[in-house]
Amino acid sequence: MVPMLLLVAAAFFYIKDARKFQTSEPSVAPETNRSDNIFPKPLISEDQEIDQDCLQRSTAIYDKEIATYESIERQVGYGRLRDDGYGKGLNTITKEKLVREGQCS
Repeated sequence: MVPMLLLVAAAFFYIKDARKFQTSEPSVAPETNRSDNIFPKPLISEDQEIDQDCLQRSTAIYDKEIATYESIERQVGYGRLRDDGYGKGLNTITKEKLVREGQCS
């Protein structure tokens, strides 16, 4: 008997709350104060330029380190995220690349 009363009470309050909210037509979008034209700010100001040669050197170093990483990965049979006895891990290689590219500006 008690579970039935709880179910009826829950249905009553659900229907009561549902009447408070008005539904709109699907074609009518609610008004918002947001602008649709939101563009992210560039990390580098317009007067600064990125040194393309520096980026190319960084990419070349990264490619060399990834090639070494992949050859070791084939030898040991598993991916290494952290540095270990075999050499640099993927995390270190990626962090060093980001630091180099940050210094290129």
